[in-house]
Amino acid sequence: MSPFTIGESVALNGLLGELHGATTGTVVSVVPNEHGITTLDEYEVVFDDSQQLRFSRFQLTHVVHFKEHENASLC
Repeated sequence: MSPFTIGESVALNGLLGELHGATTGTVVSVVPNEHGITTLDEYEVVFDDSQQLRFSRFQLTHVVHFKEHENASLC
């Protein structure tokens, strides 16, 4: 089972994210590794600038979205 699914937001890991500039995108396709090695699955990711690139699982990480609460305040 792939750790990332189509439509999921992902981010580029470390230096790769810094070099690419657009560090978050959306998975648009998943190509499983022919030998069943999920670490080598390929994910096609589309970024805000409409650029589509392919990455391996180890080059990506999950994006965590934080919801702001209406009554929350910082002291």
